[in-house]
Amino acid sequence: ISINVGGFKKKMRSNTLLRFPETRLGKLLSCHSKESILELCDDYDDTKNEFYFDRNPELFPYVLHFYNTGKLHVMGELCVFSFSQEIEYWGINEFFIDSCCSYSYHGRKMEPDQEKWEEQSDQESTTSSFDEILAFYNDASKFDKQPFGNIRRQLWLALDNPGYSVLSRIFSVLSIVVVLGSIVTMCLNSLPDFQIVDSNGNLEEDPRFEIVEHFGIAWFTFELVARFAVAPDFLKFFKHALNLIDLMSILPFYITLIVNLVVESSPTLANLGRVAQVLRLMRIFRILKLARHSTGLRSLGATLKYSYREVGLLLLYLSVGISIFSVVAYTIEKEENEGLATIPACWWWATVSMTTVGYGDVVPGSTAGKLTASACILAGILVVVLPITLIFNKFSHFYRRQKQLESAMRSCDFGDGMKEVPSVNLRDYYAYKVKSLMASLTNM
Repeated sequence: ISINVGGFKKKMRSNTLLRFPETRLGKLLSCHSKESILELCDDYDDTKNEFYFDRNPELFPYVLHFYNTGKLHVMGELCVFSFSQEIEYWGINEFFIDSCCSYSYHGRKMEPDQEKWEEQSDQESTTSSFDEILAFYNDASKFDKQPFGNIRRQLWLALDNPGYSVLSRIFSVLSIVVVLGSIVTMCLNSLPDFQIVDSNGNLEEDPRFEIVEHFGIAWFTFELVARFAVAPDFLKFFKHALNLIDLMSILPFYITLIVNLVVESSPTLANLGRVAQVLRLMRIFRILKLARHSTGLRSLGATLKYSYREVGLLLLYLSVGISIFSVVAYTIEKEENEGLATIPACWWWATVSMTTVGYGDVVPGSTAGKLTASACILAGILVVVLPITLIFNKFSHFYRRQKQLESAMRSCDFGDGMKEVPSVNLRDYYAYKVKSLMASLTNM
């Protein structure tokens, strides 16, 4: 018989088609009327005994190869969904895909974004960064209508963009040194060798450490005030997460100072002194100020912000596993083990076991309890590993986007004109925006 697929003509032997009688071409041989033939093909010429199919002629050679060898092969450049629809039309099952192509084919079909993650991540990084770059230039343009706009803009670029100029690098290094010095001072102050006891038996801070602390607070205050003074928009200044971190790094000191003054003036409010002690410990959060100078920390923050679904899944899996294994351990060990005599105590044991921390403060003693603990540990490993790939992919995306954004910011010079205009493929950007719009409409 003669086959014509989109202009691609091929003569095929009947015994070759009869090897697979359940396929579309195999069923043609069992048709005895033109009506039944037209149900399987688009047109039929009975004078030439030629069957016409309005299908993709480039994919038909794969079908021919299947009839000749009994195996399907999928080239890497083919769209798996188009190929799947094509072989479904010809009545060929996916189980005939050869073992050399089966794993890649099903992997691409189930997870089409897995193999092209790097390419798509670069494109999304470009389009997402383009939005942020537009916002950056919009903020920079606000200085044009303000007093001393050019000077304030240069100071804003130097303070908010580490690495923009020599001045910004020096300022960034000083800020990092002060943050680390403040953290080290707080840690050393907890050592017994540096603790001073006054006449009333109360602990006082070493005067040397107190000087370092006051210098750090003065620097942090100056840094925050300077950034606020040169900010392009005062109303939106504290909506930025890094500016809120700067504010929270100095608030404990000033609140502690106010509390101490109140306690000294009103001895009846002595309990407020405990509040001051708690606030002093909040100085450890100054380490978050390093996020302003670290691309990795900012990317980590963005990953946690936009991975709440994956983190929620992780917590859900852990909570389900902890609930199950804690009840099982309680049922087995409640009569022989005092450490596992209550379900809340078993929760603690299951949490430590599923996260593979294993403090060893509470351990099962019976054989059944040890088997339960083994299952709990193995389940914990599996549960923790499941969302890791998704979270890591998002971290790679945000890290790449942040690096591109920083590169674009450092390449501009508003004083003498921009050194380099950020390069973005507007066609891809438009396609990305339309895709996002269609996805939103689909969800609605």
